[in-house]
Amino acid sequence: MISARWANKRRVTSFRTKLLVAIMLVVSAIMAFGLYLAQRNVTAAAQRDLQQSFQAELSSLDKVQELRNAALAERCRVLALRPRIHAALEDNALDLLYPSAKDELRDLMESEEPSAEQATPSLRAKFYRFLNGTGAVLSPPNPKDVGQLDPRTEAQLGLKKLPGAQQIGYIRENSDAADEIVDQVVAVPIFSTETGDVISALVVGFRPIELTGKGAGAGMKNGIWINGHLHLPLLSKSAQAALGREIATALPNSASTQNNFTVTVNAAPHLLFYKRLRDCRSSSGGADFFH
Repeated sequence: MISARWANKRRVTSFRTKLLVAIMLVVSAIMAFGLYLAQRNVTAAAQRDLQQSFQAELSSLDKVQELRNAALAERCRVLALRPRIHAALEDNALDLLYPSAKDELRDLMESEEPSAEQATPSLRAKFYRFLNGTGAVLSPPNPKDVGQLDPRTEAQLGLKKLPGAQQIGYIRENSDAADEIVDQVVAVPIFSTETGDVISALVVGFRPIELTGKGAGAGMKNGIWINGHLHLPLLSKSAQAALGREIATALPNSASTQNNFTVTVNAAPHLLFYKRLRDCRSSSGGADFFH
């Protein structure tokens, strides 16, 4: 038989053991919850710092882009005012248009070696074309003088209607090839000196600054979404296609012209910022600029 004293002692010991275990469980739970909160705060702070840093770099890149666009637009506006170009258009001497433009726009083309007084290479054109009164492209007699384009690419420069103001957009070259190229295009209206009506347009193509990779912070990749396709040369074709599918799914659900969301690239999460851009072609639904 067990004495009452021994039984009471065992009950006290059992109670103390259970109490100690309970206290340890409570302390462990509190510590775990504290660690969880600390980890969540650290993660949130890191994500906030990353987003702020990203936004700062993005704002800087956008500012550079806006300044360059303004410089391109002003340069093209001045070129469109050249007297010999106006004379060829207003006198309907279209056979003299491109020969005259070759001399007037000589310092615009990329092939010419820039002097100290001339514009920087980033403001040099790859090609230019003139549009007729209905917005169709006037084909040059010698494409080498004005930048060669295949017929499919050249057709993208046409407009349903001549623009009443300068417009900036993007087109795709070699769209079916592995070496696809995206060009930034500036369309400048040319007004009649007699009637003031728009009689033509000068369309000039440049290399997009956002695709050069210069000026962007480490880890930032930039691309263009145009006609349902993503052009981001720093990614492989398979990664571009996969990311393009994610973008195509996300964009229709966003009414904002500027936003961000998380995407997966090469099995790793990335933060994608986008800004919707106006496209110079009246038939286009617009282009998007991604970071």
